[in-house]
Amino acid sequence: MAASQVQNGKAFEYAIASQYHQFLTGMGLDAEIEKDSAYIIAKNAFEKCSQKEKHQFDTAASATIPTMIRIEPGLISQQTKDDILHISISKDSAGKQGDVRDVIFRRASKWEIGFSAKNNNDAVKHSRLSQTIDFGKSWMNIAVSNTYKQETTPIFQYLSDMKSAGLKWDELGNDKVTKVYIPLLNAFRSELLKINQRNTDIPQKLVSYLIGEYPFYKIIKDDAYNVVVVKAYNINGELNKTVNGTKSLYKTAPIHLPERIVEFDFKGIHEDCGQSTNTLIMILDKGWTISFRLHNASTYVEPSLKFDIKLLGNPPVLFSQYLFTE
Repeated sequence: MAASQVQNGKAFEYAIASQYHQFLTGMGLDAEIEKDSAYIIAKNAFEKCSQKEKHQFDTAASATIPTMIRIEPGLISQQTKDDILHISISKDSAGKQGDVRDVIFRRASKWEIGFSAKNNNDAVKHSRLSQTIDFGKSWMNIAVSNTYKQETTPIFQYLSDMKSAGLKWDELGNDKVTKVYIPLLNAFRSELLKINQRNTDIPQKLVSYLIGEYPFYKIIKDDAYNVVVVKAYNINGELNKTVNGTKSLYKTAPIHLPERIVEFDFKGIHEDCGQSTNTLIMILDKGWTISFRLHNASTYVEPSLKFDIKLLGNPPVLFSQYLFTE
């Protein structure tokens, strides 16, 4: 991910935290932002933006407030003077530990919700593949086989050799397809299917790895359409709770994790538009579809590659609201 993308993502997190804080304190409620290192990083990213960009971030963040205070009464249901709403921005390490929430709201009355903030990007993970990374262990707590290691070792050795030669990724020509993308994705696909055959809960573990262990709201700022999208990942019905006697005005349907992989193959393999060489599509039951796009994360060759993983399909009951910002 480019530095500007990282900066813009942090700036959006800051805008959400600050706009909610400003709105809630303006209502006379007690709210505090935790001004730790994560907050400082996000604030600095926001301050580096142009005035136009700051306005876009603030507008997108504030556009979600009317919806959120209707479906999450905990934001405005203060029980006592001590029942302060604490707003915090998560550290980057949280995502590696199964928490995809970027901005978290907590009350002393043991209520909390979190937002995953996305700026012009709806990817859920940017996981890497390399010779030293066991994706099975880190994703699903199941180690990959020796067969997978044997199949991928020559691929990563080739990349190491090309790195030593100081080559740029584009200088590999068609070799990046025939010697890297296709064989690595084939090995990855084969190993994941084998793990799935030997275990009964892989679909659930895989999606849990991608969307985290906690229920959350995904807030997607899309400048191309001047819209911000709110999606409620109400896992096991943990969102929309009644707080201090106040009920949610609207309900978001609970969503359920998949139980079965229906199909897993290269993108376009069953279409007339041609087969992709760097993207796998996984179709699961209960409405889930996952895209795994493999790419080089830098200009020069490295002995590792990064996935851009997106949820192309969600359960049909998933609450989604599109809010226009202009």
